[in-house]
Amino acid sequence: MLTSVAEHKKLVEMNSADFIQPDAPRIGGISEFLKLTTIASSAGLQLAPHFAMEIHSHLAATYPIEPWVEHFDWLDPLFNEHMEIKDGRMIVSNRPGLGVTLSDQLRAWTVETSEIGTRP
Repeated sequence: MLTSVAEHKKLVEMNSADFIQPDAPRIGGISEFLKLTTIASSAGLQLAPHFAMEIHSHLAATYPIEPWVEHFDWLDPLFNEHMEIKDGRMIVSNRPGLGVTLSDQLRAWTVETSEIGTRP
């Protein structure tokens, strides 16, 4: 459960892993994830992003060594669209952005909301 590029970098520098399993939201987002994959690919490491396959399928597709991406069917109710899997491979969506929109079910499960940049 490493939470930064720096933690992953130390793991790579110590030659302590054959695979890295970063989680983009946990390590600081897409830009930080891409920084880490540059470090990992330079070291010849395998990539198996953790969780959030709706984000990671796109990011993993940029990796020069064929990656693994976790898939969790139990997250399907959160999105209107679903990951397409064919012959054991995730198909990267060609829909705009990350290719998913939040479902009404997710909104029903939301217990608290807030707005940023609004004034009372």
